[in-house]
Amino acid sequence: MRTLVNGIAFIVCLFGLVSHAAADAEQPDLLIYTENYEPFYYRDENGGIAGRVTNIVRTLAQDAGVSITMRLAPFKRGLLVTQRKPNTCFMALWRTEAREPNFEWVGPLQIDGFAYFALADNKIKLTAHSDTFAYSTGAVAGWTSTMEAQQAGHPRLTLVDSDILNVDMLLAGRTDLWLGGLLSAPYIADKRGIKIKNVFTLKEVDLSLACHPDSNPDVLSRLRKSLKLRYSMVDDTKNVRR
Repeated sequence: MRTLVNGIAFIVCLFGLVSHAAADAEQPDLLIYTENYEPFYYRDENGGIAGRVTNIVRTLAQDAGVSITMRLAPFKRGLLVTQRKPNTCFMALWRTEAREPNFEWVGPLQIDGFAYFALADNKIKLTAHSDTFAYSTGAVAGWTSTMEAQQAGHPRLTLVDSDILNVDMLLAGRTDLWLGGLLSAPYIADKRGIKIKNVFTLKEVDLSLACHPDSNPDVLSRLRKSLKLRYSMVDDTKNVRR
């Protein structure tokens, strides 16, 4: 009887070791969270994650021999997981002075920024950030652009979870302005067949892969080396990596 029990215990232990080894084998070097932020990263019609920056990161990982898994989630949720778990990154963050010490960075992957947009036929003219305070403005909760507007004292922000909702509000007349990405807002509007114009640019900033500070330094070093070897700034007007 004791022999039978010992045999069962051995099999259970062996099964556990095999299962653990299999789980380790399937564990990617980096788990990358991202959001819907066209044209950089978004859910395509087949349910996969596509986009300009998505393609860059996949290419860097392939060149560097780094295994990655990508997951699409709302901005605040994905960022929260990245801040809590080593070997987790967010694709991608505006690399601001306030965020700089909180992550390990791979970039820039894109030169982006944020601006206030209005419908093309709107007569709004702005010369200072404070001029925007007179107008109702759609903005995504948690974004750097939104937080800077809040810190500046903007009294008429309407917060949403998805940038696409800002298009709908602007078109419906619920807002006068849209605080959005310097490159993404015109792209989204154009896809919807809506003409908008940039009425005030707040800032240009690097868009980079932001990783938990305790992530594997060798993995991040290989990605940075791959980025340096493969890409250079080539766009004359927007300084984007392609």
